[in-house]
Amino acid sequence: MAYAAQLSALTDELIGTIVTSTSDQDPALLQTVRESSLQRLRHHTRLRTNQFEVYKQLEGLEERLHVVNRDGLADALGSRMARLSSLDLKWLPDALHFLLELSDKPVEKSKLADLELLKPPEVVPEPGLTWDEIAKEDGWADDRHLWDSVDFGNDSSDEYLGSDSASDNEADKAQGSDDTTASVSVQNQYFRRPDDLIIHIQDELGLERVVQTQQWRKVASDMRTGTPQAHMMSEAQAVREVLFMLRGLKTSIFDHDGRPVPHVRLSHTSEPVLREALTNLGQIGRQFSLLRAFAKEKHKLPLIQVFQDAVDSRLKEFDSMSADYERRLVDVSNSIVVSLTKIVHDLGPRIQPLSALSEVVSQFLEAKYPHPFRYLELLFDSAANAQLEGRAQAYEFLATIFLTCFKVYLRPIRLWMESGEIDISDKVFFISSTAARLPSHQVWRDQYKLRVSQDGTLVVPRFLHPSIANIFNAGKSIVMLKLLGRHYSCDHSQEPSLDFAAITAGDIDNFAPFPEVFSEAFEAWIESKHHAAYATLRTVLLGSCRLIVEIDSLHSVFLMTDGSRSGLLAVSIFHNLDLLNANWHDRLALSQVAQEAFESKIDASRLAVSVPAMELKNDVAKTRTSVRLGLPLVRVTYHLPWPLRIVITDTSLGHYQAVFTFLLQLRRASYVLHRHKPLADGVADLSQDQTAYYRVRMRLLWFCSVIDTYITTLVIGPLAAQLRSDLEQAKDIDAMISVHSSFAKRMIDEVCLGTRLDPIRQCILDVLDLAIKLEDARQSEAQREAEATQELSRLSTYSSPAKPNRPQRYMQASEEEDQTFLEEQDKSKLYEQDDSDDDDEAGAKDYYRTLMDMADELDRHMKFLCSGLRGVARASTNSAAAKWDTLAEMLEFGVLEPRSFAL
Repeated sequence: MAYAAQLSALTDELIGTIVTSTSDQDPALLQTVRESSLQRLRHHTRLRTNQFEVYKQLEGLEERLHVVNRDGLADALGSRMARLSSLDLKWLPDALHFLLELSDKPVEKSKLADLELLKPPEVVPEPGLTWDEIAKEDGWADDRHLWDSVDFGNDSSDEYLGSDSASDNEADKAQGSDDTTASVSVQNQYFRRPDDLIIHIQDELGLERVVQTQQWRKVASDMRTGTPQAHMMSEAQAVREVLFMLRGLKTSIFDHDGRPVPHVRLSHTSEPVLREALTNLGQIGRQFSLLRAFAKEKHKLPLIQVFQDAVDSRLKEFDSMSADYERRLVDVSNSIVVSLTKIVHDLGPRIQPLSALSEVVSQFLEAKYPHPFRYLELLFDSAANAQLEGRAQAYEFLATIFLTCFKVYLRPIRLWMESGEIDISDKVFFISSTAARLPSHQVWRDQYKLRVSQDGTLVVPRFLHPSIANIFNAGKSIVMLKLLGRHYSCDHSQEPSLDFAAITAGDIDNFAPFPEVFSEAFEAWIESKHHAAYATLRTVLLGSCRLIVEIDSLHSVFLMTDGSRSGLLAVSIFHNLDLLNANWHDRLALSQVAQEAFESKIDASRLAVSVPAMELKNDVAKTRTSVRLGLPLVRVTYHLPWPLRIVITDTSLGHYQAVFTFLLQLRRASYVLHRHKPLADGVADLSQDQTAYYRVRMRLLWFCSVIDTYITTLVIGPLAAQLRSDLEQAKDIDAMISVHSSFAKRMIDEVCLGTRLDPIRQCILDVLDLAIKLEDARQSEAQREAEATQELSRLSTYSSPAKPNRPQRYMQASEEEDQTFLEEQDKSKLYEQDDSDDDDEAGAKDYYRTLMDMADELDRHMKFLCSGLRGVARASTNSAAAKWDTLAEMLEFGVLEPRSFAL
């Protein structure tokens, strides 16, 4: 019960402290709050703070402070924790946990100097009150008669001194009464009373004149209510009202919008002239009112707050200057002419910059949903215009405000360029980060993005557009160095200042345009942070990661610059196709062959060759008949270190794969043409079909040799040499990416693999397919002749006038057979010899026609290639046009006129 009573009493005290006084008038509401609070306090199930977890967090914080070299702060925290441990406080863990919850980045934001603020201030004893101070305060020092000797004796003669005792007593009483009265009168004389401060005015005429001179105020007030009565006022009064209006104070001759009230006159000025002067001054007042209203608005963004502070400080400077100007006007010791014209002339140099600033604020406020940095663009443009118009004071005024506000906008840029970090809550910064964690090699391209608006424009001030790439790359370079484990620290001593005096070198009359001056200074500021980070990352990529060496490895594998090693892989694939091996696409076998071929040149464990079985739609017999069916599915994978994947993009690797496929198809045609060597080579007497075969085969070999020479000598060689040179001279990582991407793109175009040259590529593949068709026709003809020769040999044993055998024209080791025949054959086949000879001649004629059709088709393809390459080269402005024209000239030597061969 004691606990419940104590809890009830504490709850009543808590409610009495929190609940407002208006709730005391509603007992029902107060009782409801009391009962609900008691119920919550009685039945709460929350445990107390885990003191061990709190002390663990504090120990971790102390250790982290030591790690980041903030030993002083760590020692201070440790000493205070040691003192707290000696105290027996029940709620100490809860208090410490509460402080930890309130803390915001204590390692970064805590300052050792802030501990001094926790110490109680030293009590400085107030000086004691001295008699000199009392005399000065009460006016004793000015009373020269205060310390004069006073004669307290009676003015009567000495004859009255000999009276009796009764008279003496009466005299003593009378004397005591006189002494008291004299003392009180002296005190009353030197104590000031409120009545003593009243000044009794005797000059009634002077007072009347003052009242008459201020009579215009009442008249001006009546004018605003519609009373059409004019009244004269002095020009000094008008000047004072104008100064009040410019300082934002309420005046009698201007309304709240800064428009002059009607029927105010000056004795020596006509009404139109006065009206125009007051209207112009009222326009200035409206501009100042806009600035004052903007400075009083509530904004949460620091970028807007610094602009408001700049506006407010300039207004205060003007108010102080105008008050000082007014003081000089009323100073009787100065002889100054007071006029509206003079005030405009004297204050004009101060008014003009503020008027230009009000135009900036007006445009900023009139914009619909402007970006917070919009006023920076307006200040930048206004400063540049003021410089061009020769308004030096306005130029310096606006440029100084712009640079002051720009320093706040520069804070997230500095954080990004120095540490590669982004404040996620900052929606003004033009760089954003994706929430998902990406692989390391994708961080450079995909982790960070530039903010763009709905219309696709960058959310960044226009004057920063030329520097966006350097800012963006500098921060990403820091991020990549962190991922690589390379420590990087920025040297702040090399950072140039961006003050107005620094960027103009103290020469405000410099004829260099402000945009150019600012751009030069800002580029120097960026270079002080960007160059060191890029140089470090560039050294890592070219040195530790061996970028050039890995690119050479890619060229060896994909571009077949090492023909002997690439030939081992290609021959293995072609041999399995010709053997009709259904497992020609086995991934393990292909990878093993490739690794064995390149093991002495590259890290073979990173090389793999595969053919996606799901994409194979034809059997091996069909696949071997065309370079289009199976070879494009051969995929080579070379695993690069992830830092190099920054420079060598997936798109570039796709271009490498396309060139590899094309070269593999070219090698396939050459392999087929060189596979079988005719036995008739060197024989002078050639048959008609032999001549046609040699002609087509020679032209196909020449075509393959021309294409291979063109790709190797005129495309890959020069481009690879230029690539190495450009990579070593690249200024930043984006430049290196651009150099390599440009190399891959140019290679695709010059090898005729671009989308515009797809008909050219298809025509080249048709010619390569002709090589396979030619070899298939030759094998068919050789098989037919072998069968015919075998049949003639068999029948010759039964026929005495045997017909001489036709010389065999094509033979290879695999086609040789024993000339052994069975002795017992059906004699009826002797009569089929003549029919066999007829079929033999018909087959030879079909073979010859096939060769002639191939020759005609080859001629058509060659003419199409030459004319097509010429036309594309003339119509294109691509740098590869010259190469296409060269290839056309090389192929023109193989264009032959159609010829007929007699049967």
